Parts: sequence; C-alpha cells; structure tokens
Amino acid sequence: MLFSEAQGRPVVDLTTAEAVGTVSTCTVAGSPARITGLRLKAKGRARPEVEWDRIHAFGSDAVTVDASDRIRDERDIEPADPAHFRHDPLDKPVLAETGVGGGTLVDIDFDEATGEVRHLITTDGRIPGDHLLEVGPYATVVTD
Repeated sequence: MLFSEAQGRPVVDLTTAEAVGTVSTCTVAGSPARITGLRLKAKGRARPEVEWDRIHAFGSDAVTVDASDRIRDERDIEPADPAHFRHDPLDKPVLAETGVGGGTLVDIDFDEATGEVRHLITTDGRIPGDHLLEVGPYATVVTD
C-alpha cells in the first residue's frame, strides 16, 4: 500500500468505536526499514501519535487501536525514540551515505500488516526499502 492512500484514514478506538483522529503522516526507522508510528490530526489533542506496535489493525477503511490511551502526545516522545516526529521522512531530501542527492521523498510503499517499508518513492524514482539507513531531522539517508 502507498502511504498517500492511508492519509486521511480515520483512527478508531475499539473500546468506544469513535474516531480519535485521522492519519496525517508517519515516522520511519531503518535497518530494518519499517513504519514506527502514525502521526494524527485530531480535534482537542495537540500532536497525537500512535506507535506502530500499538495498532490493532490497519484496515482498508480505518486504522484501529485497542484504546485511545494508546495514543501519545508527540511532545512526550524523546528525539531518540523512532516514533519521534523528527523521523518523519515525507517531503525530506533523500541522500546517499556518500552525500549524493536522490530527490525528495514523496511516498512510501509499505506492508500494512507489518509496517515494513518495501520502497521509498522519490521525485527521482523508487528506492528499495532495505536501502534505508536512517531518517534524520533534515534528510532521509540511504545506501548507495
């Protein structure tokens, strides 16, 4: 699935059957490349985020979590945590470890069951997910 297809999808609390927000963007870690969290848009919450391992299911109509207490405010997440917003790769430059540019990251092809990143989609083309090394505050770094 492309992450752009997941954006705007409601996130539903299974205990209340109420939407607690919608998918906005994500955080990603490398080695192995995987989505570590979903950043949400939600009324009444400053910057909500749900870690990938706290997601009950990633369905075609909604993302479900067991309870809304699974959602954290991103201000409570430390920068070293892979779910921290600094690890959001979308719209960041993609650089090879040697410093060569690879365009801008515009989308992510991922497995919605596991969060595994299959491909990074840039303005210059597709990069296999296993080439992802790290997502930093300024760029997404991949192997040559």
